[in-house]
Amino acid sequence: MKSRIKDYLIIFVISVIISIPLFKQNFNIYLDDGVQHIARLMGTYQTIMEGQFPSVIMSNFCNGFGYSWNIFYSPITAFIPLIFRFFTSSFELMLKMYMVLVTLLSGISMYEFVKKVTKNRYAGLLAAGLYILAPYRLTDMYMRIAIAELTSFIFIPMVFHGLYNILNCDEKSFNRSWPLTIGATGLILSHTVVAMYTAIFSLIYLMINFKKLKDKKIWKTIGVNGLLILLLSSFYLLPLLEHKVATEYEVFQPGRMERTEVMINLKVDATDLLYTPDGELSFEIGLVTLIGLTFTLLVNKRIDKENRKIYYFSLISGFVCIIMSLRFFPFEKMPAMLKMIQFTFRLLEFSAFFLAFVASMNYSILIKNFRLRDVLVICLIAFLLIVPLIRNLNFEKRIDEKMLWPSVGVNEHTGRVHAGCATFEYLPSRAFYNLDYIKHRENRVYVLKGNATIENERKKGSKLDFNVSNVTEDTLIELPYVYYLGYNVKITDETEKTKSLNTFESENGFVAVRVSELASAHVQVQYTGTILMNISYIVSFLTAIGIVVKVILRKILKNKC
Repeated sequence: MKSRIKDYLIIFVISVIISIPLFKQNFNIYLDDGVQHIARLMGTYQTIMEGQFPSVIMSNFCNGFGYSWNIFYSPITAFIPLIFRFFTSSFELMLKMYMVLVTLLSGISMYEFVKKVTKNRYAGLLAAGLYILAPYRLTDMYMRIAIAELTSFIFIPMVFHGLYNILNCDEKSFNRSWPLTIGATGLILSHTVVAMYTAIFSLIYLMINFKKLKDKKIWKTIGVNGLLILLLSSFYLLPLLEHKVATEYEVFQPGRMERTEVMINLKVDATDLLYTPDGELSFEIGLVTLIGLTFTLLVNKRIDKENRKIYYFSLISGFVCIIMSLRFFPFEKMPAMLKMIQFTFRLLEFSAFFLAFVASMNYSILIKNFRLRDVLVICLIAFLLIVPLIRNLNFEKRIDEKMLWPSVGVNEHTGRVHAGCATFEYLPSRAFYNLDYIKHRENRVYVLKGNATIENERKKGSKLDFNVSNVTEDTLIELPYVYYLGYNVKITDETEKTKSLNTFESENGFVAVRVSELASAHVQVQYTGTILMNISYIVSFLTAIGIVVKVILRKILKNKC
């Protein structure tokens, strides 16, 4: 236990050192995806303060008509950074503190995985260092501010840790497979595309261990883990699927999230694997890792028999990922599902994981009496080699978070990318192709068909109430909300009889209702989520509580024994 705490402290120190540039004055955290993550944190916090929890619709976004990130995109990166609200009111600082936490947890998960496989804490510590210092991980952290992808670095080692335990533990395999459950759930909730590719690599890893798959206990354990993963992530997956079925949202349209010409233009050149030109993203493998890989032939016979499959699987997978990211590889001809990766250089996340594992094993086997001093020396060299990348960091911040608060308007000057709505990919397609309507629409109730008098409108965030009178038969009313499922509309007539109105999508991509002929009534609108959404929240919560209770009970029983 003491050695683990010591190793965690070393990982913490490495994480803090590599994170120092984040806190340098004027570091531009608004680069690339950064501005979207800052705006999204603001919108999520704002909506929580309005009383909507879980925060689903950013009510002030999209000119106050509401825009949803949290139905479609990475719940982890919307909520976990807000924990740091207890320490600061700055959303920039919250995100930076979260990135330090992610760096630390990525190192710890890699450490635990490699330590388990090699039974050598120093090999695990070196792997953690190489993983944290991987140039591509730093690209995500400093140049792309790709927070969701950066978060997924935590969970890839956990998935393979869990699979390794299942395949190599004769007893209590389910009790030791928890990293698979947590890792796969974390991937789904942080980056669905990375989760999909991890599932592919996991399937290949299982296939090369086909002899062990004859054991029914292994299939049972995998099945139970699969069920738990689905239950834990159901609060995200079920609303996502429900919206996919409900109507056409831009994010689900073929070719919308993947642009072939961009993918081709941003492929990696072979020289980029060794050197990063000024002003470019870093796709380097890392010299220390490369040198470690050259020792493969020297250590081949000294690798434990039980680890040979995962070793060569990792080595081959790492290089396959690199090859598939290069310019000559015809990735644009791959199946549409695989092209959802958007940029082939994302495969370098997997090569960073697989090759850090192989290199750390090689160093630990080849160096006689491999100890902490060797780990520190190798990590120091790796750190010094990435220092030149600082020249490509941007310290010319020209945006302040106050400029994004409470939200950025959508107007005639809005281009393809908007701070807070990204490329508007989470709009209904009807609204997306009618952005001019959003730009010029008033923030009030519209009568699209029939006749009705609307009075005393009071709108605050995702809550709205108004009086309606002189309604003719089959009147169509459009509410000032972009169409997402979960808006609850209740109407109370002059006899004080209350009923719910069915909502549907108007031709403009907004929430609409039909009102029958009546003299006068009061209408209340509130975002409550759908029945399926609320059930999914309960299912995920109860599953999480059940797992925690089981772990506590097992600890208690173990201590009694």
